[in-house]
Amino acid sequence: MIGKHLYRWAWLAVAAVGLFPASALFRASAQVPVPFNGIQAIVNDTVISRDQVLGAAQRELAAAGRAATSEQQYLTRRAKILDDQLEILIDRQLILDEFKEKGYSFPESYVDDQVRERIRRQFGGDRVALTKTLRAENRTFEQFKKEERDDMITYQMNARFIRDEIIISPKKIQNYYQTNQARFQMGNRVKLRMIVIDRSKHSAEDGARLANQALAKLKEGTDFGKVATEFSDDVRRYKGGDRGWTEENSLNEALRQVAFNLPAGQTSDIVEVQGSRFILKVEEKQQSGIRSLAEARQEIVTILKDSERQRLQKQWLAKLRKKGFVRYF
Repeated sequence: MIGKHLYRWAWLAVAAVGLFPASALFRASAQVPVPFNGIQAIVNDTVISRDQVLGAAQRELAAAGRAATSEQQYLTRRAKILDDQLEILIDRQLILDEFKEKGYSFPESYVDDQVRERIRRQFGGDRVALTKTLRAENRTFEQFKKEERDDMITYQMNARFIRDEIIISPKKIQNYYQTNQARFQMGNRVKLRMIVIDRSKHSAEDGARLANQALAKLKEGTDFGKVATEFSDDVRRYKGGDRGWTEENSLNEALRQVAFNLPAGQTSDIVEVQGSRFILKVEEKQQSGIRSLAEARQEIVTILKDSERQRLQKQWLAKLRKKGFVRYF
């Protein structure tokens, strides 16, 4: 067996001697030397191929290509993205195998509902648009549906084996606050809601159409949270686009200029940043200072809960890896 890291350095060495022109290296579709059989790993009885890893990582690779300022920076970032994506796919397959082994199930109608919702939200209910997108990505509807089903399984299994109700003691909260004072030094900030139309999920035309529809509903007086839930692409849509208190340095220049110049209670027009579209609502404004423990408490609880969930997830996945069979190529 060729060790994963030995393989990684081998192909980086090949790239470094100039077999790939810089223009090719900065494209997400640039070829990557892999074992001749195209296999990256075997998980139990499932093969994870080179194409699966590249396909799953394509958006990150494209972003890395755009952001890189040198060939070496791109190569380093690319290697990390591909390594991380392979590990994600391995963990995902172990979870799917565990679901099957335990004999768990859910009605197929749940999957159909999820697929319909995804088509409604991402493609405006237009199955023809979905078909065109899948064809461009060389994917079938069956593959699309299977991905939705696998996402549901992964979510269910994580929910089952990683406790949601994690209790954080007041002492832990107090200790975190005292030892992380710099974290709670705040600059000027705004309480912000945001609708995000992600360019990676829509064509330019569809993105513009969705953003205009969202803005029109807001101008008609529809609640911002409801519009965000319907139109926004990021995970905060489930909270009505609520981003809570947001400091100046956490936003890029274009969004910062809009957010900190909007009067409290006002909603922006559409703001376009590198092809994605944003609509902002500033609910409150606050001057710089140090947050009190009472103000920081919920953030601390969230941080500590997330840390504990990550610990439990790593522990669970380690058990699945020990129990299953994983081989790298």
